[in-house]
Amino acid sequence: MNHTLSISNSLPLLLVGTFAFPAAAEDAQQNTDKAQEEIITTASPVHNDQDKVIQGITVLSGDLLLETAAASIGETLKNQPGISTASFGPSVGLPVIRGQNANRVKVLQNNIDTLDASNTSPDHASGTEPLLAERIEVLRGPSTLRFGNGAIGGVVNVIDNRIPTTVPEGIESALELRHNSANNGDNAVFKIDGGEGNFAWHLDGVYRSSNNISIDGPALLEEEEHEEEEEEHEEEETTIGFVDNSDANTKSASAGFAWVDEDNYAGFSISRLENNYGIPPGAHAHEEGEEEEGEEEEEEIIRIDLEQTRYDFKAQVADPWGGFESLNIDIAYNDYEHVELEGDEVGTRFTVDGWEGRIEAVHNPWENWHGAIGLQLKMTDFAAVGEEAFFEEDFFVAPVEISNYGFFWLEDLQTENWHLELGVRTERQEITPVNSPQVAHNTTTLSVATQWLFADNQHFSISLTSAERAPTVEELFSNGAHLATRQFIFGDTSLEEEASTNFELGYHYHGDFELSAIVYQNDIRDFIYQLRTGEEMEGLPVFNYIQQDAVFTGFEITASKPITDTLTVNVFGDQVRASLDSGLGISRDVPRITPTRYGAELEYQQDQWSAKLRWTEVDDQNRAGEGETTTPGYTDVDANISYKLNAAGGDHTLFLKVGNLLDEQIRHSTSFLRNEAPAAGRHIQVGIRTTF
Repeated sequence: MNHTLSISNSLPLLLVGTFAFPAAAEDAQQNTDKAQEEIITTASPVHNDQDKVIQGITVLSGDLLLETAAASIGETLKNQPGISTASFGPSVGLPVIRGQNANRVKVLQNNIDTLDASNTSPDHASGTEPLLAERIEVLRGPSTLRFGNGAIGGVVNVIDNRIPTTVPEGIESALELRHNSANNGDNAVFKIDGGEGNFAWHLDGVYRSSNNISIDGPALLEEEEHEEEEEEHEEEETTIGFVDNSDANTKSASAGFAWVDEDNYAGFSISRLENNYGIPPGAHAHEEGEEEEGEEEEEEIIRIDLEQTRYDFKAQVADPWGGFESLNIDIAYNDYEHVELEGDEVGTRFTVDGWEGRIEAVHNPWENWHGAIGLQLKMTDFAAVGEEAFFEEDFFVAPVEISNYGFFWLEDLQTENWHLELGVRTERQEITPVNSPQVAHNTTTLSVATQWLFADNQHFSISLTSAERAPTVEELFSNGAHLATRQFIFGDTSLEEEASTNFELGYHYHGDFELSAIVYQNDIRDFIYQLRTGEEMEGLPVFNYIQQDAVFTGFEITASKPITDTLTVNVFGDQVRASLDSGLGISRDVPRITPTRYGAELEYQQDQWSAKLRWTEVDDQNRAGEGETTTPGYTDVDANISYKLNAAGGDHTLFLKVGNLLDEQIRHSTSFLRNEAPAAGRHIQVGIRTTF
């Protein structure tokens, strides 16, 4: 079949217009180069400079992270190339990378899995806290195999300083306060670092409280092209001007310490998260016949009450033995629980108790080769117990013990004009339910990537990855009603491993302007997805987990050109198309895929002032998939301005952000709640960040 890349005629015109501007000032280019050199990444075990990593990597830190940080990791990353968010109301947003999400995108906290229940359902929030992050890195391609075979889409690594690796000189502290008019939300964040001699310590905390989000118009989509959806909701009431039950309260804190001796360190931290948030109406549906005759149905208010305690250990040993330059150890244990409250009653209680450990040894350079080998182990106990978890005396997803064993090896070759990366990872997954036999899968990932530096300021990159992903617990053992997504779901214990072949070609130019263009194709054999059967059980549509070959094809392009010493213009665009090889129903489109996006941004920087004005055009998503409704496009305009000053012994940043300046109804095609809960309307966020 043919897979055609297309985009609106506006993007080529934007690119031509961008490169027609005068050449950049030399000082502006030097500042850009300096910023690139200072970016430190974990994408490679042997190279910390982003420019020396072949595969596409997105890094948010410093002022950029301050501008984009939000309540969820998906909302924080949604404007980055090839990344969007799978929102489930304002409190839940998981990243979607090149059309892949959930179990195909691995979210890490300091190189270790979050060990929560966020991948088991789209209404489960991640345990990561973007407002506490020092840096957020998005990895794609060969670099992802360091962290697991299942990360076909990519890896998101949220990095903080809860375990210090250096001893600060004196006490360093930061305080941030922000208020958001979209939901009358208040955020308070603090960080304190200190130490003496070889001892370093860290404290941090977050408090967030918000009300229902404000929107323009009704929460429920009522467009002519959604006649079937209208019929389904014809008896439903909808709020106007706000999304009901979208408020939240979050508290998070952590404490850590470390012993540091030059390149050697060892440390421990403990963190606590409490998150209580609402699920907008329409997410959980009543079953037919639930109300008595003559009694009007009243929809329950659904809330999630989440508690998590996590313990981390981190260590590095320099020159551990002959032939190796460093040994790195990361271990985490997580005690996670959340309950889904249906009014005053507990509907389902999800618990995850587990630990993960990884050890990685970087060997000394041998000729021009430099690399690392590693071992990763993960053990978790998962359970979902309660009214929603039972069907005919069976669990919706039976309590299970999950074991993962992984071994990986990466090598890197650097010459004057060529850069080569090779990687291999093998992994075994064992799932042992309480009421059925063990299911085991063996997976292997192989990758090769090369970079040709054919000029001082430009290069080509090519990568080929063959990856396998084992089926997850919910794909194998689901058996019953899942009210969060209004589905009756059946898993299949006979599902086999997915096999993905990903090819990527990139061109990068760094000179009087910046240009990055990437095209990719990901062929997935035995792609696992939910097929809507057209039947109903207990008043809910039935979905079966099945396998079928699929192809994901897309591109990402970004360009940046300074116009003057103070003004820069950026343009961007991305697209992903996902198709099944054969349509078992009417449609061959994979559901909930990000539509084509493109736009431009003006960036101003002078002395203490900085400002941005960003325009994003999002097309209609008419390739909705079998049994799904289309999603209207929208125009999103955002603006922000900040001012830095030094006073009272500290550095202060005052900032103001205006979101959805045109007050449009923004509905994400990747969301299960796109027709019931749009994103916030026009809103203003003000804040101050102070460091001492």
